[in-house]
Amino acid sequence: MDSVSKVYPGGHLAVDELTLEVMDGEFMVLLGPSGCGKTTVLRMIAGLEDLSNGAVWFGRTEGTALTPKDRGVAMVFQNGALYPNRTARENIMFPLRMAGEDLVEANAKASGLARILGIDGALDRLPRTLSGGQRQRVAIGRAIVRQPKVFLMDEPLSNLDATMRTELRQEIGSMTRDMHVTTVYVTHDQVEALTLADRIAIMRDGKIEDVGTPAQVYDDPATAFTAGFLGTPRINLMTAIVQVASHHRVTLDLGSQTIALPPTDRRSMILRDHAGEQVIVGARSDAFSVTAGGGDANQLSGTIRALEFHGHQWIAFVDAGLELLNPDLIGLSRRRKVRTGRPTSHSAGSRVHRSAGRLSAVASKVRSLGRDSTPPPLEPLASATHRRSDLVIEIDNVVGLKTHDQIRLTVDVSRIHIFDQRGRRVDRVKR
Repeated sequence: MDSVSKVYPGGHLAVDELTLEVMDGEFMVLLGPSGCGKTTVLRMIAGLEDLSNGAVWFGRTEGTALTPKDRGVAMVFQNGALYPNRTARENIMFPLRMAGEDLVEANAKASGLARILGIDGALDRLPRTLSGGQRQRVAIGRAIVRQPKVFLMDEPLSNLDATMRTELRQEIGSMTRDMHVTTVYVTHDQVEALTLADRIAIMRDGKIEDVGTPAQVYDDPATAFTAGFLGTPRINLMTAIVQVASHHRVTLDLGSQTIALPPTDRRSMILRDHAGEQVIVGARSDAFSVTAGGGDANQLSGTIRALEFHGHQWIAFVDAGLELLNPDLIGLSRRRKVRTGRPTSHSAGSRVHRSAGRLSAVASKVRSLGRDSTPPPLEPLASATHRRSDLVIEIDNVVGLKTHDQIRLTVDVSRIHIFDQRGRRVDRVKR
């Protein structure tokens, strides 16, 4: 997808200059909140939505002007979208019959695929007599029976119960990899994204925030929104002021408490030239440990406001007197409206095809974080502040701790992330 945009009637900008390259055979997950443009991107790949700008390429062939049937894609919708007057067998066979394939061969393929999907006993039943999981399996079978070049899935598991989601998620991942079919999968469920994807593209407000392997976007997020969207409990995001003491020692002033960065820390070397500036400090719940001692520069104190038992661990909500931020609101730009859509380029000669080895515009933006010379004016961070200022931390052993207790927390500074006011990492992210 090369600088793809979609403007709906009325000027609503749903997708804004999105560039993304999905490799051959890759399982790419588009992850983001509802309304961020994920499904619109999927429908533009399928040819169900016209592009307002940009181009869609399939290998070295520009497919922007191709009809849906000529793109070699198959799509599974959220609700299955089966033909209600056809049996499961006839639904699976339908694409083959439309392509003129022999009835006997089409039936054999449908039966073999049904065995793999675990629905061979339901082939002669109508969709209304099938369970939700069975209907989705039939929809998946209908999509992959003709071996498409690209497999598109629009939140196919969202209507299933938790047990069925887990089972079908495993089957989808193994089937698509066994078939080596390029897959673009849309979801707002981070568990699905982290377990299925070869790479994840995090979307917000029609744009890509971050793209990388599941480990990269979770452990090394490029933006505060990415860090906040992934992980349960959500990451703690605290406002801080950069302070630089003698010998270039950098501390992060959280208001009533501070965190010191080691002099050799790369982030310390970056921030020592930005004394007095405001940053955002991100720390996941497992970056803290309860300690009985004192005197450590990287210890925070607070009062346990609430405790939750989660089976294998306890989650503690600690009032540390800090200003915490809502990751959903950090760096959020106001949705723009466009008066008229820009013309779409349909000719291959109008754009230079981007080879697989070239960095996409998204990757280039990610690599240039923190290097803007003239950043745009920013709204105060206070607009994203939570009502409560509780740190959310994990506690393995809660023996002896109860609500209203005073505790001290040691912060592992190697596991914190530091973002600028726009929510982008101050240290450059490499992919």
